Amino acid sequence: MAELSVYVDKKLKLRFKLACTAQEKPMSEVIGLLMKQWLEITETPSKSQTQAGQNVPD
Repeated sequence: MAELSVYVDKKLKLRFKLACTAQEKPMSEVIGLLMKQWLEITETPSKSQTQAGQNVPD
């Protein structure tokens, strides 16, 4: 595990904390899941890149 510090709007943090508490989930667990989902979307090559025959890193 590694520590990650970020700055967000206070109201956003409070809403997030309340939602995590309501779901009985640690905030770090939810953030980790959201980061993984975002990376899957971001790191997936678009169809136009693969159809054009561009090299896509493994």
